[in-house]
Amino acid sequence: MAQTPATQVLEEAVMAHCYVPIIGLIPGPIMAAGRRGVTQIGLALALALGVGTLPAALVPPAAEAYTHRLNLFLVRESGESFETFLRRSEIIARAGVQRSFDSDVLMTEAIVTIIGESQGLAMSVLTVSVSRSDWQRQPDVLAWIEYYPAARALLP
Repeated sequence: MAQTPATQVLEEAVMAHCYVPIIGLIPGPIMAAGRRGVTQIGLALALALGVGTLPAALVPPAAEAYTHRLNLFLVRESGESFETFLRRSEIIARAGVQRSFDSDVLMTEAIVTIIGESQGLAMSVLTVSVSRSDWQRQPDVLAWIEYYPAARALLP
């Protein structure tokens, strides 16, 4: 059977798995060619329109990992020693890290900063910066904590 230019374009599109504008390319003789012509056209349409979108439909979107930053303000109680305030800050920082990881499975790192307030002054007291894998291996806030020594002098 001799190929018409329209069937040749469709076959090339099927072989190359690419999209070719089909409207206006299907002449009457192909449609009248019987079952074989209709099957070829149906196959060409399916491949041109369906196969190109199928891989995109099957591939899940890429996961985006990110860091969560959390600043927590903690007011120092009257008469509270700095060491007691520091222990309370560590406990709250641990809870902040754990809550951050529990709230989102895509989060790869948590950074929690405790900002202490005393007599109208506010200053960073400590920061915990830890990755999820490190936290799962060792969920001890003391292993990942960084203290700011100036806080002791500025938060009497």
